[in-house]
Amino acid sequence: MFSKLLLLLFCLLTRGADGARMMYEDIRLHKGGTEKEEMKPDNRPIADKVVELISSENIRQNIQYFAAEPHPAGGKRNLDLGAEVLRRWKSYGFNAFNNDYEVLLSLPTEESYIKYDGEIQYQPQNNEGSNIIPPFNAFSKNGKVTGPVVYVNYGRVEDLEALIDLEVQLEGKIALCRYGKIFRGSKAQNAHLKGMIGMILYSDPADSGSERGQVYPDGPWLPNTGVQRGNVKSIKGDISTFLYPSYKGGYHAEGEELAKIAPKIPVIPIPYNDILPIHDLIKTTDPATPEGWGAYKIGPSTENVELNVRTNDTLALCRNIIGVIEGKEEPDRFVLVGVHRDAWIHGAVDPVSGMSTILEISRAFGEQVKKGWQPRRTIIFASWDAEEPGIMGSYEFAEDFMTALKHKAVAYINMDSAAGGIEMLRMKSTPNFISLLYDAANKTASPRPPYKTMYEFWIGAEKEFNEIEYPLPPVSLIGSGSDYTAFLNEIGISCVDFAYKTDYGTYPVYHTQYDTYRWLSTFGDVNFTYHKYLGDFAARTILSLANDAILPLSATDYANKVRQLTLNLLEKNKEKVMEMGLDIYGIMRLTQDFVEAASKLKDHIESYTNATDEFGLQLRNINDKLMLLDRQFIHEPGLPGRPSFRHLIFAPSSTDTYAGSAFPGIGDELTKGDKETTQKQIGIVTSKLEAVIRSINPELSFL
Repeated sequence: MFSKLLLLLFCLLTRGADGARMMYEDIRLHKGGTEKEEMKPDNRPIADKVVELISSENIRQNIQYFAAEPHPAGGKRNLDLGAEVLRRWKSYGFNAFNNDYEVLLSLPTEESYIKYDGEIQYQPQNNEGSNIIPPFNAFSKNGKVTGPVVYVNYGRVEDLEALIDLEVQLEGKIALCRYGKIFRGSKAQNAHLKGMIGMILYSDPADSGSERGQVYPDGPWLPNTGVQRGNVKSIKGDISTFLYPSYKGGYHAEGEELAKIAPKIPVIPIPYNDILPIHDLIKTTDPATPEGWGAYKIGPSTENVELNVRTNDTLALCRNIIGVIEGKEEPDRFVLVGVHRDAWIHGAVDPVSGMSTILEISRAFGEQVKKGWQPRRTIIFASWDAEEPGIMGSYEFAEDFMTALKHKAVAYINMDSAAGGIEMLRMKSTPNFISLLYDAANKTASPRPPYKTMYEFWIGAEKEFNEIEYPLPPVSLIGSGSDYTAFLNEIGISCVDFAYKTDYGTYPVYHTQYDTYRWLSTFGDVNFTYHKYLGDFAARTILSLANDAILPLSATDYANKVRQLTLNLLEKNKEKVMEMGLDIYGIMRLTQDFVEAASKLKDHIESYTNATDEFGLQLRNINDKLMLLDRQFIHEPGLPGRPSFRHLIFAPSSTDTYAGSAFPGIGDELTKGDKETTQKQIGIVTSKLEAVIRSINPELSFL
């Protein structure tokens, strides 16, 4: 024993702590050493081994590297970063490869402008840096329009309806619209449906700038020179190959065929400094500006504004990177984990914070793979391309491998941005994830005291910042804001998306030139601790889905949520349902039957608590019922007017594609007041609920 202490002391003096440990192990394990006596097997759960390896410093280094330069879709830097991801995943022992498509991208030109007082007053310039893409809205309609301007607040349906109630004429007008609250493409669509002919977007200091505090670089808030880029497509994926994959050399729609599904009005984003003179063109103070709209006059202006938008649509390489860890017992069942790689500019938060965290998780998994570990089910990591121009890489992958994914995909986990803020935790998922998320959160440490676990942080932050005491941590409905869109809405794969966030909404430098490593490391997650703990949480979630003998997806949580959403739908539309004479109470009965059927399935599952592979076929049958639950709600023709959105229970709102909505087909048609179409949607949902109840019945093992 004394000789060992002398050896360790010598190592410490000559090599330092880390070197001492390594040198001591090398000497101890030399021929004639005591390896068998001293080495003990590590019998800890695989999740504990993985989270121990996830390092905030590695995540920091990843972010610094991947956000060092702008890397938009279609550019060389983005492809180079893809090659680096591929290299890493191969070095981790994954089966890694490129997955290529040819997609239609929308790029800015120097021809766009805003003209009034007889002169061009604004023209997007590449004056923020030679390799920074100029401000523009991808897939805006090309064209020149002229008309008075009207201030429309956030461009929501309720904002436009308020203007109509004030007898403001919207037809033939150009909208002055501030960013925020809803998807920018929905703002343009809402305005078009009210007869408006163009839109000028800007970030308001009251929402994200100087009225909130010090602006960057002295503080976290957006300077008046900041401009948010972003696409304005309501249809996701490559719109030139709508509903089929975009192969190189394949058919791509153009001209009038493409125009049918593309955005309908010209849209341009400009800095706040340049919007103020346009607001000043509005002289009238009648009608008065509604409360909460800021200190702007509504209009219309007496002077016309000329808006000219020109973008260049071009086919370009879209390269996803795929890394696969093959499963051992069930290699034909896939757990998908994805994050996009491309950014409008540097994208330190969106998407690099998410990508860097997923890369670190995959490295930790790779360390176990090198030791011979295999998960029960196959894990597929994906670095998606071209998300920012309209969720293309993941969408084309989903359409390309739709048949295999329908039959084999267990779930999809998305991490678009890991930490745009550190105040709160945001979870969006299909309801069958809820119990799994609670379990993983209870096993993950909190990055902030006094909370001990992520679960405590999650529910405590809601009380701390929103003054809401939830009985359980809130999980939002999932919409269409990121790469989970095709997996849920076209195929019916259960999905989850999570991130730390601010307590006031989207982080202020979102999609601007200021979303940099310096911003994130100075005003965001300074020590990258939140990234590390979100990585721990994500790793536990992935491993539960990949390793548990019985899938940790809850049909009971799903049924209870559907029941509650049905009650909400009826409460919200009670008068309209009675007025239109709709028969909707059959759905009420069936949702209760769904709850009871899910409870029976839960009891059946609990009889297999200590299940082993001796119960192979029985386990497979149970897992299929759980895995395919969301698939049961897919209606192949799609929702009315939205054929790419096929899920009858969950889909993005038709007036804000960022937000999730429940019973979207019924809700949309109720809003329109069309009795025949609404009753048809009720009938379709009724038949699907009947099928779901049968499919999860444990007595019908052949289903």
